[in-house]
Amino acid sequence: MNFSFGFNSAKQKDHVKESAKILSEAVESYKKAIQEGAAQYNEHRKKAEEQVNRGARLTRHRINL
Repeated sequence: MNFSFGFNSAKQKDHVKESAKILSEAVESYKKAIQEGAAQYNEHRKKAEEQVNRGARLTRHRINL
């Protein structure tokens, strides 16, 4: 059997560039999702704090299924 590996081939370089591009896009998408999640959390926290300041109480509810 003859296996020839061209480690510096143009095709391999193209694959590496494409993989890097896809990975970069995935990282940017992840960062955006984290930022949106943090913004949503802060918004809900702010609303809850406003309700507590108006006199609402926080309680724990358990539901047995």
